[in-house]
Amino acid sequence: MNEKHNVQIWKSLQKVPAGTMFVPLIIGAIITTICEGFLHFNLWETLGNPMKDMFSSSGQMLLIGLMLFCTGTSLKLSDMKDALHRGVLLIATRLIVAYVLSALYFLAFGYDGIFGISFLAFVCAVSSANAALYMGIIQPFGDKADKASFGIMLICSMPLLPLLFLGFFGTSGFGMPQVIQIISLLIPFILGMLLGNLDEDIRKVFAGGNAIILPFLGFEFGSTINLVDAVKMLPQGILMSVLYFIITIVPSCLVERYVLKRPGYVSFASASLAGVALSIPSMAAASNEALQPYVSSSVAILAFVLAVTNILAPFFVKWDLQRHPANEVR
Repeated sequence: MNEKHNVQIWKSLQKVPAGTMFVPLIIGAIITTICEGFLHFNLWETLGNPMKDMFSSSGQMLLIGLMLFCTGTSLKLSDMKDALHRGVLLIATRLIVAYVLSALYFLAFGYDGIFGISFLAFVCAVSSANAALYMGIIQPFGDKADKASFGIMLICSMPLLPLLFLGFFGTSGFGMPQVIQIISLLIPFILGMLLGNLDEDIRKVFAGGNAIILPFLGFEFGSTINLVDAVKMLPQGILMSVLYFIITIVPSCLVERYVLKRPGYVSFASASLAGVALSIPSMAAASNEALQPYVSSSVAILAFVLAVTNILAPFFVKWDLQRHPANEVR
């Protein structure tokens, strides 16, 4: 009798690539678009806590910290070698390409950029990776080293590196607060890894922690997406989305396939913009007035890229896995 009344929502979510995060993300974006775009009020601010921190971006860093802790508990020290080897090499490849192209972009087109894509929008886009969505995508099939790379990849999700890079083209506001932020990110991961290695029971208790966190994190990322604002910059958003995929996937995938001898799904799984990237333009402009005129358009472009990349990344991974299975080691 109970079986007939079981709607099986969770099983339905799992049929969608990264569905446990992706579907809540879409629902969150729709709610944000209706409330902010049409009704002109912030639902989560109106409701206050605990709803605000559960479903809006205000609670994002808390959930990311919990995810770091849970990921750390599942990582054995013996797995760290592969995690650092893969994660550092792929992230280094990705960032070097992104920042070299960003520098060339500035030298060629200045702050204005070209085709309506400012230098500020370009940097904030190509230097960002949504580590949380990456974790949601690779959760079902990635090995422990893939999952441990989450902690390394999370550096790409934060404003630290873009602000540091923009410092070469003006005052970016980089200083001790950003250093403390990196330390704050590392502590939960290291603490979880320490406790998980000291006590096997702790590893077992927190083994399913990320599965609980991901749907809420999806809602929180969705709360940063206003589809109305994204559509206003449709041509620039489409062009920037295409550039984003080319710049973030191609170099990383070549390294993953031919240097690391891995299937390549990590490069596709990490090809999505982090929600926090939308906050970087205003942060950068606060300490560099030359960037101020480009803040509004940059946020609109980034909102579009955020929506497109977070929607398409799981399907790109599914397509890549059909060509190169997850257990393929060359």
